[in-house]
Amino acid sequence: MPDHSLSERDLVSLFTGRVVESLAVKQDFGSRTIGCRTCARTLGSGDRVTVALTCYEDHSWEMEGVYCERDAVDSVAETMGIRAENQAVVAATLEETGYHPPQGNFQPDALTLGAIEVLDYSPTADGY
Repeated sequence: MPDHSLSERDLVSLFTGRVVESLAVKQDFGSRTIGCRTCARTLGSGDRVTVALTCYEDHSWEMEGVYCERDAVDSVAETMGIRAENQAVVAATLEETGYHPPQGNFQPDALTLGAIEVLDYSPTADGY
């Protein structure tokens, strides 16, 4: 099996500027906010958050949850369980930098991730 593990530098590069949106995570573009997955607290630009991410078939990174500082998560195993795919938990600051959805109108104040700090990482091989 090929080694698909990533360095901390790779992960920071992958997640910096990533829009806070996925199949499991929806932000409110109108109010420029997102809810904490645990307590539904409203989060916006400048808020420090933790984010759980998984890489489906080592191809497409998806956010599984965004958490406020009070409900912060710090481990892949406790947040998502170790699976046979790249997974990460990062701390980040929400920033309003804009987003152009593949099939939609430009959202100038959409929240993205900045000031990334990798808290935990589980490469694909850990899940076997």
